[in-house]
Formats: sequence, structure tokens, C-alpha cells
Amino acid sequence: MNKAEYVKVAFKLPRGDDGYPPVDWENLWAIPLSDGSYLVDSVPFYVKLISSGDVVAASHVDGQLTFQNFLAAGGHSTVRVIVYEVDRVAELRSKLSGLGCATELSNVPSFFSVDVPPDVNLSAVVNFLERFAGQGVLDYEEASIQHDNGDVLAVDVE
Repeated sequence: MNKAEYVKVAFKLPRGDDGYPPVDWENLWAIPLSDGSYLVDSVPFYVKLISSGDVVAASHVDGQLTFQNFLAAGGHSTVRVIVYEVDRVAELRSKLSGLGCATELSNVPSFFSVDVPPDVNLSAVVNFLERFAGQGVLDYEEASIQHDNGDVLAVDVE
């Protein structure tokens, strides 16, 4: 599929009392499916409970294709990482790639998202992140977990 066949689906983000996330909306690349739904094909930075590979419903609201509801889990998990030693970002992303994960760097040089595909051992990824978190190098957040000891879980975002 070429880039021209992709669309952006906008997700409204709830803001916490601490002002996080720093944006009101996040746009995720998606592939339109024949039934009118959309296959998410990017790694979210701020959207919770949605991962690459999930199928969502969206409709046009005020000229923008806007998320309506979650339809099906794709089996991927999403983890967000903030690195306190910015010179280690490339090294950490490379090691996560070696574990079978894809990463996407945000506009903040020390913040990236990790896509953990269904065939990758989530425990190995978490153990890797825990080791560096214990050293004060990074913190991470499990934003959308669809693995359970290597098995895919159904996700309910309602």
C-alpha cells in the first residue's frame, strides 16, 4: 500500500490535572478497510488503549476524520519511553529493535513510543526497560497492553 492510500484519524486526548498530555489531539496513520473501518498503522505517542494493528471506527466531524470507537485488537502492545540521558536514545531504540520492536521518535528528542508486535515476548521488553529504569536512565508507561505472557489479550476501551 502506498502513502496516498493512508488517512489520518484524529483522537481526542483527555487532559489530566497535571496538564498531560501537552496536546489535545493526536493523529494516527490508518488504512481504510472495505467495511468502512480503519486499521491503525502507526505507534501512538499519547493515545491510550490503542496500538498499531487495531481496527477502529471513525467518522468525519468538522472536516476531520475522528475516532469514534475501538472495534478489534490487532495484538500489538504499545509502551512509551522517556529517556533522562538523551545521548542514550539511539542505543536504547537500537536494542529494542533487536528485541523485535519498532520505535517511533517524537518531536521531543528523549521521548519515543515502542510497538511490541504479537510475536515478540513482552516480558523480555519490560525486563529490558526495567533494567534501565532501575538505573535512572528512563521511565516507561504501558499505554496499551495486548500481550499476556506472550499471548494476545482482548482489549476493552469502553
